[in-house]
Amino acid sequence: LSVGPGWTSARVKALLCVWADRNILERLKSTLRNKSIFQEMARQMQRQYGVIRDWRQCRTKYKNLKYDYKIAKSAHAAGGSSAGSLGKYMKFFDEVEAILLDKGLENGSMEMQKRLYDGELKAGRLQTPAGHTGQITGSESEINSVCSVAPPAPSPQVTYTDLT
Repeated sequence: LSVGPGWTSARVKALLCVWADRNILERLKSTLRNKSIFQEMARQMQRQYGVIRDWRQCRTKYKNLKYDYKIAKSAHAAGGSSAGSLGKYMKFFDEVEAILLDKGLENGSMEMQKRLYDGELKAGRLQTPAGHTGQITGSESEINSVCSVAPPAPSPQVTYTDLT
């Protein structure tokens, strides 16, 4: 299981895939008191991707991603720079925009998974369960099913003991 204080790219990808789920997305749009939705998102992240986060951490990251998206859009509008430069303002800009504007995500999380992992597939490289980068072998459909569903390799369990 992926445990730790920070939001790595892999953990953000897991959150984006869960957020893009049509059911989650619609409920977030229509509900003000959304603690139960973020609790469900945290459970899905753990079950589907092995990422352990509580509902508050998921809600905070969700809000931060939305805020960063708005800042990047404002900076782009103020600067008049090309659309391709939005990535310098925010990582995962295109993915957050696709979710917020409901662009091209008919199948929700499955399409987000494809979007997030497509670059790794096209480059011919994929993160292996052991955390090493290796060449892709097998058909693209086999790799798509593996990389979009399999959770990251479990991290070692940390045990705290009382030193007194």
